[in-house]
Amino acid sequence: MSNSSNSDYLFASAYIQSHEKHLLSKERIERMLSCKTSGDVYKVLSELKYWEGEDSGFSGDPEPLLFKELEKAYQTVLSLVQDPMFFAAFIFPYEYHNIKVLLKAEHLGLAAESLLINIGTIPTGQLAEMVRNKHYLDMRDEMRQGLHDAIDVFNVTHDPQLLDSTLDKACYKDIIRETSSRGIPFLNDYVTLKIDTINLKSFVRARCMKKTWDFFAGIYIPGGTIPSLLFTDGYDDAFEQFADKLVIYGGLQSLLLDSLPMLKETGNLTSMERLSDNLLMSFIRDHKHITFGIQPIISYIAAKENEIQTIRIIMTGKLSGIPTEQIKERISITYA
Repeated sequence: MSNSSNSDYLFASAYIQSHEKHLLSKERIERMLSCKTSGDVYKVLSELKYWEGEDSGFSGDPEPLLFKELEKAYQTVLSLVQDPMFFAAFIFPYEYHNIKVLLKAEHLGLAAESLLINIGTIPTGQLAEMVRNKHYLDMRDEMRQGLHDAIDVFNVTHDPQLLDSTLDKACYKDIIRETSSRGIPFLNDYVTLKIDTINLKSFVRARCMKKTWDFFAGIYIPGGTIPSLLFTDGYDDAFEQFADKLVIYGGLQSLLLDSLPMLKETGNLTSMERLSDNLLMSFIRDHKHITFGIQPIISYIAAKENEIQTIRIIMTGKLSGIPTEQIKERISITYA
């Protein structure tokens, strides 16, 4: 178990607060939205000190630049703390993403290294070698077991979605073990809320795809506050009726109800994705008054993840010629 007092992170939290002023404000986002092209957005971000030390010009694809910026943020944060596992909720999904990419690339006979995201506790080259040579002993227990289970499932079903869901379950089991051992209620509550939003979105998505309740039961991630039985018992309920059962689960009832108008109109979960992000960011913002200790450092990386996603939505929207108002509808609230 790793317990740290606020005094252990006095310098780190003060350093992070100095960086928070560079996070995108509503005014800066409006300026980006007013741009005509993705290239113009790139120029605005350059003025705001994005891409410093990494600027090799805009090729038309924002993803490489955005991932470099995100990797840089993680390198900064992780250099400030002794225990990177405080950030398991944020870095483990990248490690499991890389495992998914490696397994699928191996099945297809393709090279995967260029598709890996260099964020995590295991360097991408080392992880690729582990998966390629089936050297799993140095992996965390949950990762090793999840990898075995995913391979077994894929060998039987040849279904990449089942491979993904098996690894997702292992990922959050891994996250829960690490975060619960840190003894920080804020972090535990964030992980629990994250799992609840994932399960609620999966529930709605599965029903919209006309999947049976046992399909959802197979992708349900344990560890949230909403039990699997509530989902399966309410699987045939109208969404409004099911929402009544969520009244004791805080903002999750509003998340579902507020998502329904667009879901019924368009059949997609774009609004639900945004509202889920809003719920998580609202949780982070509700704790802004805590300015020392590990918590503001965790909040900063959550804010940076949210910011990168906002930039991605704007730049890809401009590239695709999506009207500004429609792009704006996809953007979640900011931390700043």
